[in-house]
Amino acid sequence: MTPGSAQISSRIAPQPQRPSLLDSLGEFRVPLEASIYWLGALTHPWPHVQPLNSKVVMLIPGFMAGDVTLAPLANFCRWLGHRAVHAGIWSNSECPRETMQKLNARIALTHEKFDQPIVVIGQSLGGVYAREIAREQPEMVERVISLGSPLRQPRHAANLAVQAVARSIAALRGKADGCLSESCKCGLILSDESPAHVPATHVYSRTDGVVHWQSCIDLSGAPTVENVEVTGSHVGMGLNADVYRVIADRLAMPHRSRLHLVDSHAAAAQAARS
Repeated sequence: MTPGSAQISSRIAPQPQRPSLLDSLGEFRVPLEASIYWLGALTHPWPHVQPLNSKVVMLIPGFMAGDVTLAPLANFCRWLGHRAVHAGIWSNSECPRETMQKLNARIALTHEKFDQPIVVIGQSLGGVYAREIAREQPEMVERVISLGSPLRQPRHAANLAVQAVARSIAALRGKADGCLSESCKCGLILSDESPAHVPATHVYSRTDGVVHWQSCIDLSGAPTVENVEVTGSHVGMGLNADVYRVIADRLAMPHRSRLHLVDSHAAAAQAARS
C-alpha cells in the first residue's frame, strides 16, 4: 500500500481503544514483512544523498526492546548516505523519567559532536520519547519520525498482554504501579501536545496488533505534523518496506534551517516586487 497522509482535523481525541485479537495475532507475520522488504528493495529508487545533504539520525527502540532491534534501520540510513547513532538502550523498560534524562544527555552529545540538529526516529514507546525530546530541546531536533507510537495514554492503548508486562516490570523494579500512565508518581508528564516548530511524521497501521492505531495519530492539526498510514504489523515496522520508503523520503528533504533560509529569501523577493 502506498503511504498516504491522514487528513484529521479534529482536536478532540477519541477514547483509547485496544487492538483486536485478530490484529494481535497478526504480529506473527513479521518474517513475511521482512522478506517483502528485501524483495522490494531491489527495484525501488531509494533516494541516496550527498554528504552536504546528509542527516544525523538517532534511533530509539520500543518498549522492552534494545538498540539491536533497530540495527537494520540504522544500516539502511547509512546506506542512503546519512549518519545513524543509537540511543544507548539495552532494554527500553526503565523508568520513563530516568530514560528521558539519559536520552536528553545523549542527544546533546550527538548534537555537539555533529554540530547539526538530529532526526529522531522512535519505534513504539521510543517515538513517544522522541516527541518529548523535540518539545524539551527543539533547537537540537531536525524532525521526529514515530513508528506505531501511542501518542496518547500509552498503557491504555496497548493490548492486554503488553499492559500486563508493563505492570510486572514496574513491580519487579520497584517502580510506580502507574508507570507510563497519568497515575505514575515519578514526576514525569508525557505531554500529548505536538512539539512546536519541529516537523513530525507519525507512521501508523490500522492492523497494528500491539497498540490501537488511533492512538498513534496526532490530532492537533498543526502544519508541521503529518500522519502517514502504512500496512503492516507493529513489531515489523523496523523492517517494513512502506515504513522505509517514508523514512527515506523524509531524510532526503532539505535541512530545516535551509528551508527557513529559502522561505526568507522568497519573502524578501516578493516584498521587493510589491
